[in-house]
Amino acid sequence: MPPVSITNARIFDGDKIARPEDQEVITIDETGLISGGLVGSTIDGKGMTLLPGLWDTHVHLSTPEGPALSTAKSIPLLNNMIRCGITTAIDCGRMDREQYDSIRARDDLPDVRFAGNFATSTGSIHSKFLMADKESLVDDVEAATEFVNQRIKQGAQYIKIVADTPGPSQEVVNQLSQEARAHGKLSIVHAARKTAWDMALNAEPKVDIITHVPMDEPLTAEDAAKMARLEVVSVPTLVMSSALCNSGFRPEYKMSVAIESVKQLHRAGVTILVGTDSNQSPIGVKHGESLFREMELLGEAGMTNEEILKAATSLSAKSFQIPDRGTIAPGQRADLILVDGDPVMDLQALRNVRKAWKAGREVFSV
Repeated sequence: MPPVSITNARIFDGDKIARPEDQEVITIDETGLISGGLVGSTIDGKGMTLLPGLWDTHVHLSTPEGPALSTAKSIPLLNNMIRCGITTAIDCGRMDREQYDSIRARDDLPDVRFAGNFATSTGSIHSKFLMADKESLVDDVEAATEFVNQRIKQGAQYIKIVADTPGPSQEVVNQLSQEARAHGKLSIVHAARKTAWDMALNAEPKVDIITHVPMDEPLTAEDAAKMARLEVVSVPTLVMSSALCNSGFRPEYKMSVAIESVKQLHRAGVTILVGTDSNQSPIGVKHGESLFREMELLGEAGMTNEEILKAATSLSAKSFQIPDRGTIAPGQRADLILVDGDPVMDLQALRNVRKAWKAGREVFSV
């Protein structure tokens, strides 16, 4: 790839916006990494902001029809994500290795990491509503060990656990967390109700990431303080909370409860990431543009624009242990986006992506 330099743009480096006097030329070198100095062709970024590529830390790209059809259906969704500036995404359940490999073979799509099948139990809502595979049914500690072993053989990068009542027991959740840790894998726990969230936070050893927030009973200051103390990460998926609450699927769910829960987490200093739970279910959340609505909802819960941008870039890379991206610095992978305007002042600027690069390759331009 020929090198290209971006000049005159504001720079949000994954942590903060650069002061005008500190702005510099950012160059994408021929190896797809970020460097300094004016080299090769130039892009005038006047009036624009250069940021690390965005992350969606909770997506679903598979369908029940199998890997071939799932892959075909997911390509337009992934293209839409690129157009929205999303260069890395975490698939949180049901994608298999064949679909993963097909997507990874495309260098024009977001870099997707996957968890494979999620762990639930016989009789749970997920076992019925989402028609979980039999190998997802984890009803005792022996099955928990086997479940994680199978995910490792599949090549899954994370272990996804669904906490709920009815659902896996505390003992089973503990064993799943233990096995994930033993294999050096992060554990991601679905917990959309307070009893499930308590189970996730009480796991021993601790889980790494809790996705969703309770919608039936708000978290307390004590709950949030414990989560902060344990350094467990939150992916609230408020845009999915909104879709569920509006659907009437669970009448006891209230959007105000979800917002209050995130407010408590934010006040306590819990690391909060940006994820949408975008999917192809009847209660659908669109891939790509839903990320912007998620950011708006996080703002309603008290996060500043700069905090939200950090959550969607550097904090995601740190939390998911993929340190080669998420920041703009020499030697980092050139996953970058160029947007009109200043998203630190107005997040709506993110809807105006002009260019996107993945590992230094331009994958979108208008």
